[in-house]
Amino acid sequence: MARAERGGGTGGGAARRILTSAWLWVPAALLLFGLEKGLAAALNPYVVRILILSGINIILAVSLNLINGFTGQFSLGHAGFMAVGGYAAAAFDVYVGPSLGPGMGLAAFLISLVIGAIAAAAAGLLIGIPTLRLRGDYLAIATLGFGEIIRVLILNLEFLGGARGFPNIPARANFFWVYLAVAGCVVFHANLIRSRHGRALLAIRDDEIAAESLGVPTTRYKVTAFVIGSAFAGLAGGLFGHYLMYLHTNSFTFM
Repeated sequence: MARAERGGGTGGGAARRILTSAWLWVPAALLLFGLEKGLAAALNPYVVRILILSGINIILAVSLNLINGFTGQFSLGHAGFMAVGGYAAAAFDVYVGPSLGPGMGLAAFLISLVIGAIAAAAAGLLIGIPTLRLRGDYLAIATLGFGEIIRVLILNLEFLGGARGFPNIPARANFFWVYLAVAGCVVFHANLIRSRHGRALLAIRDDEIAAESLGVPTTRYKVTAFVIGSAFAGLAGGLFGHYLMYLHTNSFTFM
């Protein structure tokens, strides 16, 4: 009982750390806003573009590390979840965003990012429940297959552009929004891994059979990590589409 209480307290402590440090987000956001203005004036646009694309890939790498690195599940379908989030966010902003009214572009952008993350998380849940009972090479092959299924499915949906790609996405993502998302992603994952839930994920990575024998619900935790990682991949996809203003399935291949 004492151990359980201490474990629960640790999880609650992680949540409290996020809440008590929330005031730091205001100066951080102001700093990023100032950096964006300074970078736009001081740096070559090509360098700024590389920095923004690097930030999007940081979100992808951190979210994939939750699945592969911390939980030890060999997933190869992360690009598929990025595609789901990118296309869902773009479709909302292009088809629904204008109906929100003039001057609501920022709101449409933020809502589209949330929708992209939720759509990718739903895809991760749908795929994770049947596949995460597999292990090793079998899991890698299954996730790779599902990633390719997602890509080919999008390729055949005309309202998403089909083989032509999805053009005319509003250009709303910039250095500020990308690196604000990077900061949120890193802080979230750092606090998650330090919580009791994070220790359960690490136990699964180190020895899944031993973790299960000690009462850790391994399948539930693996699916949870998969869903969280997929949601952040969807967020990265939404930022990717709103930065490039165009999406094509060639951007979401296995390589």
